[in-house]
Amino acid sequence: MNKRLLLLIPAFALLSVLLIGGIYRANASTDGDFNVTGGVLHTYNGTSPKVLVPSTVSTVGREAFMGNPYVEEVTFSDSVTRIDESAFKDCKALKRVVIPDSVATLGDSAFWGCSLLKDVKIGAGLKNFGAGAFSDCDSLKTIGISAENPYLSSYGSIVLSKNGNKLYQYAAGSENQAYGIPENVSDIERYAFWGCDNLKSLTVNGIKKIPDHAFSNCESLENVSMQIPTNEIGIRAFSGCTRLAQVFIPESVGKIHETAFDGCPDNMYVICSPYSYAYRYADEHFYQVSDRPMININYVYTEEMPYTENTQNTTASAEDTDEQASSADGAGNILLPQQSLDVHDGLRVTAEGVILGNSPVVSDRAYVQIKAGEYTVFDGSKVPEVHVAEYLDDHLYYLDQTLTEYEFEEGLLQIGAFAFARTHLTDIKLPESLQVIDEGAFYHCDMLSNVYIPKSVEKIGKYAFNFTPWYNNWMDNAKDGDLLVVGDGVLIGIKGEKPETLPDYVKSVADGVLE
Repeated sequence: MNKRLLLLIPAFALLSVLLIGGIYRANASTDGDFNVTGGVLHTYNGTSPKVLVPSTVSTVGREAFMGNPYVEEVTFSDSVTRIDESAFKDCKALKRVVIPDSVATLGDSAFWGCSLLKDVKIGAGLKNFGAGAFSDCDSLKTIGISAENPYLSSYGSIVLSKNGNKLYQYAAGSENQAYGIPENVSDIERYAFWGCDNLKSLTVNGIKKIPDHAFSNCESLENVSMQIPTNEIGIRAFSGCTRLAQVFIPESVGKIHETAFDGCPDNMYVICSPYSYAYRYADEHFYQVSDRPMININYVYTEEMPYTENTQNTTASAEDTDEQASSADGAGNILLPQQSLDVHDGLRVTAEGVILGNSPVVSDRAYVQIKAGEYTVFDGSKVPEVHVAEYLDDHLYYLDQTLTEYEFEEGLLQIGAFAFARTHLTDIKLPESLQVIDEGAFYHCDMLSNVYIPKSVEKIGKYAFNFTPWYNNWMDNAKDGDLLVVGDGVLIGIKGEKPETLPDYVKSVADGVLE
């Protein structure tokens, strides 16, 4: 046989081995990028721009892809039924997502801050749409949802419940300058409009409570008009709206959180009745107050009604109702509604005779409490007490990195799951009334160095203080002992090997400590 051929055969064989070995190693490396146990994808460490979530995964875990700078497109196998909180948060390269019919739950902040995300397709099985799932996605103008989905619908820039009563998400990349929330919407999800930077004028119809963080960081928002029956404005509802010039607050509003307008201009006008709760709130916070609009607003008004696909510019016509016409005139001007009010013995009454607002004591024997068009009369000696919140909601300040301090009121019984997770709290003193701290309540508070937990605390959830300097300092200090026991004998940390028996002073063990 030719010597040259004899030499080529082993060379070819070696090359084949190398190629096959290389392909094998590439596949092995790709498979190794997924950290999966028990069907839960905990972390993805790969660098591929296109990712297919493996068929061994049923749940994409909390923060599994968070901050990955490489992933541009992700497709899920039909085995996936759940995408947990912040799973793809801050994936800055992500452009396209296809969620199959098998996925039933999308967690809070699942795709938060994916600034290049433009194409989202969601299947027919999604039932639970988490708060802020696509908030702060600057390039996202629409969210596609299968027409066969029995739970959710998408119309232009908004995601609604199928019956149109709840608004879950407003796409942050929408080019609408003015928007009126459809009148049949009675509830808005937290964080729904977060970071909608093109939005300049907003009309809120039919919403009793404006929820926490609903319109935070809408940096171009200049004009807000709320309508009856709005009666409450929640935590940081309009915080960070740095250009907000005027906000109309009706007399039905009887509660405004202290932080509702944090970060808004000091010279913002509050348009309200001089007898209203809003007037007192504005006066206490040194905002300017007027009973009529101070600024003429002229923006293109786009109304996206729940059952009509409409992305064209519209204006109010002669056939519009009086209420609709109050929010947009024929030239596209956004107008603030004016109410005709009479005053009778300290009560405010509309032209239709409806009593509104919060009223003062009207005699030495009676206290009148007015709420949203209804009234209740109490004996002057039995004025209802004002109760502090006994429970702080799950995810109340989750990811709010502007939060550096918080005063916990006495009377608080329970702090909800991840209520303060990933905030910038530095010190906390929990009240002597507190009994329960739920899962992850202060998880990854990366600046939390000083913690006081009273003896009243009987139960602490999994990872409540993990990844805080306070917890890490205990872990790193050999002199502090091998068991971290707080509150009423609650064990929340162990160094080294798990003990066979626990001392008598340990009354309960936080979830996950002995795993």
